[in-house]
Amino acid sequence: MAITLKNLDQPDESFAYGDAGRADYTLLGSSMVGRSTLHPGWSWDEYVQPHTDGETSCSLTHYEYVISGRIRYLTDEGEEVVAGPGDHLEIGPGHRAWVEGDEPFVAIDFEVGEFEADEDEEG
Repeated sequence: MAITLKNLDQPDESFAYGDAGRADYTLLGSSMVGRSTLHPGWSWDEYVQPHTDGETSCSLTHYEYVISGRIRYLTDEGEEVVAGPGDHLEIGPGHRAWVEGDEPFVAIDFEVGEFEADEDEEG
């Protein structure tokens, strides 16, 4: 069996939120790992929603482990939770989020599905 090693400091894909943070992803087979670093003031409404096709909430499922900072999630059904360091959570489609407090939020996001790295695209 071969070993494949990747590092989130050299991601396959990256998404920048201006000066409000970034998300970096590595892809291995059918799994993806992401690291989000979101600064105080970041919110899904301001930094993600304008780039959707009119979605009013996130349509993805996230499996996250929080390293530092705090984030508040609000579901379309009104359920609300604040996640902080050491928390591991699953949040289904139909949610919005924003960073709480004055510390950057850093989390690892685990995904399994049909992912494919674009070898021609720089991260």
